[in-house]
Amino acid sequence: MKRILSLILCVLLTAAVFTACGENNQTEAGHALAVLDKASRENVTATFKSTETGETLEVKLGQTTSADNEYAVYSCRADTSLYDRVIITADNNVTEELAFNDYVTGWDLTPGRFYPYTVPALEGSPKYTRKTFDYEKRTKDILIWTPDDYDASSEDKYSVIYMTDGQNVFDRSSTSTGSWGAAESALAMAENGGEKCIIVGIENADSWRDNELTPDIGEVLSEDYEDGHGEYFADFVVDTVMPYINENYNVYTDREHTHVSGSSSGGIESFYIAMAHPDKFASVGALSPAFLLFSDDTWVDWLSQQDYSENAPFIYLYCGNSSADSLEQALYTGTVSMPDNLKKIGYPEDKIVTKLYDDGVHNEMYWRAIFPDYLQYAFPKAQADASE
Repeated sequence: MKRILSLILCVLLTAAVFTACGENNQTEAGHALAVLDKASRENVTATFKSTETGETLEVKLGQTTSADNEYAVYSCRADTSLYDRVIITADNNVTEELAFNDYVTGWDLTPGRFYPYTVPALEGSPKYTRKTFDYEKRTKDILIWTPDDYDASSEDKYSVIYMTDGQNVFDRSSTSTGSWGAAESALAMAENGGEKCIIVGIENADSWRDNELTPDIGEVLSEDYEDGHGEYFADFVVDTVMPYINENYNVYTDREHTHVSGSSSGGIESFYIAMAHPDKFASVGALSPAFLLFSDDTWVDWLSQQDYSENAPFIYLYCGNSSADSLEQALYTGTVSMPDNLKKIGYPEDKIVTKLYDDGVHNEMYWRAIFPDYLQYAFPKAQADASE
């Protein structure tokens, strides 16, 4: 407890202390960003970037340490209306582009690979509850994460994010590049005035993954994915998992507080779930989605058969385009063409945002880095303020 309190104190003390490179040497304007690390580095800088304008700002971070000298805590501020990503350079170590917005407290470099920083800082993977359901002729597990201060009897209810590939959402040892860090991002959002959430991860880890996460909307372009049961999986989420969560947890049950997200095959299936059930989901976060499994004509044909006149989910699309990752490059093409497919059916353009990263590759580290960016669109601050 003493160390946790000292960390909180460090953040409070350093939140307003930093030196900016350029003409203006010091300022207290903007949103505070904290960086936590066990290594005491002499030079830590933050390079803020706008994905809209390309504008950048380099800032040198001020430094203090925790009371037991176990952690170095660095901090600075920048304007979230001007910048939406940040690169942390700590001596010779450089992170990838990380999300930066009003819901980001900071980034913890201590695990060896960055994770969203929360106050108090999480040690190890977030804890969750496992629930098993019958699924076709087998069983399927869902993983339910609630914040430590979750109150089952509170009048203040919680929003819900449903996520595919639940086996990789929470456990930091689940892949060689870690987990999504989704719980950490949700905690940071709540502590910065955003909505409180629970996260429900549906596991897709076994040999049935491709079958479960391939929508059956028409002719598939790869014979390896021909037997897709994506409709069955979507119905499982909507008709089995959601009712269970609504009945057993203190959550909102309306569409405005219900969201779905995933990556790769989980990204295309999450997109399919939201677009097939627009009355159930306010938004979808499709990261590195496998849209290329179907032609643009097939997508347009299927989308045109749906009714979005009353309910049109907000669609957040992300993909990398690194020359070192041929898979991500292939998915990039489908990601950038999907907004055009949606425009062809008259989908509202203000309900679509596409965020790209030229150096991004296909793994959880990059999805973890960008997930807080999705959250600011799924849970806009004005909406969060209105619900308080």
